[in-house]
Amino acid sequence: MAHLIPLAMLLLGHGAHLLKKLIEVRQQGNEISLAQFLRLRPYKSALALLGSVAGYLLLAEHGAPSLVAAFGVGYAADSMLEVVGARARAEA
Repeated sequence: MAHLIPLAMLLLGHGAHLLKKLIEVRQQGNEISLAQFLRLRPYKSALALLGSVAGYLLLAEHGAPSLVAAFGVGYAADSMLEVVGARARAEA
């Protein structure tokens, strides 16, 4: 039960980053919905969510993480996946 609110903050952080990316796509002139955006990147969305959970588990190893830390892990997971993907594309 101690992890319920931090897990909710993790999901909020992940959702906030997804909305930020959706807004960036829309500002480029692509009018798509959130569902369409997620369908365009199913593997990246799933991997980012798994990364969020893995990051949370690392924090939770020493007790319930702070709400800010949980939000940050959720927000940063998708961003870190973008960095790794950009590096992989640059090396290819």
